[in-house]
Amino acid sequence: MTRPTPEHPWMVSIPVSPYCELARWTLDRLGIAYVEEAHAPVFRIWPARRHGGGGVVPVLDTGEGSLNDAREVVEYYDARAPEPLRLFPSDPEERAEAKRLFDDLFDGLGVAVRAWAYAYMLPRRASTVRVWLVGAPRLEQRLVRVAYPVIAALVRRQLRLRRDTVRTQRALIDASLGRIAERLRDGRRYLLGDRLTAPDVAFSALVAPAVMPEGYGGPLPTLDELPERMARDVDEICASAAGAFAQRLYRDERPQRA
Repeated sequence: MTRPTPEHPWMVSIPVSPYCELARWTLDRLGIAYVEEAHAPVFRIWPARRHGGGGVVPVLDTGEGSLNDAREVVEYYDARAPEPLRLFPSDPEERAEAKRLFDDLFDGLGVAVRAWAYAYMLPRRASTVRVWLVGAPRLEQRLVRVAYPVIAALVRRQLRLRRDTVRTQRALIDASLGRIAERLRDGRRYLLGDRLTAPDVAFSALVAPAVMPEGYGGPLPTLDELPERMARDVDEICASAAGAFAQRLYRDERPQRA
């Protein structure tokens, strides 16, 4: 393994995770050539700790230290970026507003979308295993296929999934989409100002499992693999003003892999 540097970091990920997608988008925007070490849920814990992280992914080893979630990745690399590519505005008031909106999406929408998606997909064993194992080591691939019921139970417990999770998390998602749509009501192209900022990237990446945009940097289920009710939810979200906004940003602003 080549020693990581800030210009060539090593990222431990669960590739399907929208939080890992947020980190990927940030790095790709800056042209940072990174190594992505893919793992399935549960199995990411040991590699993450090896690179100085904990139980959360992404973990980014920069050689100077470890960034222990996507928020740290965005903040670390934004501080190093040239002014035209920075995702947080330099004006203190605008920066504070961008940080507040980013944190609201990071701690609210992203958590709700993740729980909503897993509540739907964990019963779909074959489809979930497929997206979990993209890029994973061969040993993990064998173990996940055999131990899926145990791993799925651990994920349910970690995310606190219940029988009413789809309904409660969809309500939270809809509330967040409504707030985004309200910001866009005046015809603006971005959530803040006249250029792409951190809340735009956070919203698009974190809502992606509910929109399934082309250009997503990790694996997602296909539409045919979704439960019928989830497919209807996706159609409704895609048809909303906020869903269309996320799809447009993926089409127009999501950079290619560095």
